Amino acid sequence: MNPAIQGSQPPSSILTVCTGNICRSPLAEQLIRHELDAVGLSRFQVLSAGLHAAAGAPMEPLPAALSKEYGGNPDGSFGKQISAEVVEQAGLVLTMTRKQRDELVKKYPGAAQRAFTMAEFARAAANVPAGEGKAAPAAASWASVTGAVATTPLAGLVSRTAAIRSTAVLRDDDDVPDPINASESVHRDVAQRIAGYCKDVAHILGKHL
Repeated sequence: MNPAIQGSQPPSSILTVCTGNICRSPLAEQLIRHELDAVGLSRFQVLSAGLHAAAGAPMEPLPAALSKEYGGNPDGSFGKQISAEVVEQAGLVLTMTRKQRDELVKKYPGAAQRAFTMAEFARAAANVPAGEGKAAPAAASWASVTGAVATTPLAGLVSRTAAIRSTAVLRDDDDVPDPINASESVHRDVAQRIAGYCKDVAHILGKHL
């Protein structure tokens, strides 16, 4: 989307969020972008940010290397602190853990119906029947923030998914742990899980949008 007109339109970007924005969320950003390209949805803007970012720091070497292995492009990735602006522009916000989701929503209440863990969105959105996502109105929380109802296909799908988020039935092991300073095997396990969620997200968006 053209950045010059983005602020006047309903949210259409996807935001991935972790703590420092140098391991998990940039990897998710890059792999979601890669998977969306693969299903012909390259029109979406995909961004990432950290709740407590290592602002300006480069992406950690291991996640960057793993991003390339899974088809992502980590070039030029650096830590970015989350802001109200980037959250408000996001039609879908994906965190790595429930704690991060809850912290984000506490800080930005208007994002409550657009924020999910990666596992939560992948699992709940899979329960939205094909063809129903596009027609749904945006969640009321977004309208209360902007004064308008977003009617993009992404907003419709996210709204439908928020309405049935309880069907995700999250477990502790659905959270994606922080691999910072961990072994290569831990990084690989985390990357594999993120890559799987990214593929699920892209498949769902391709099915509905």
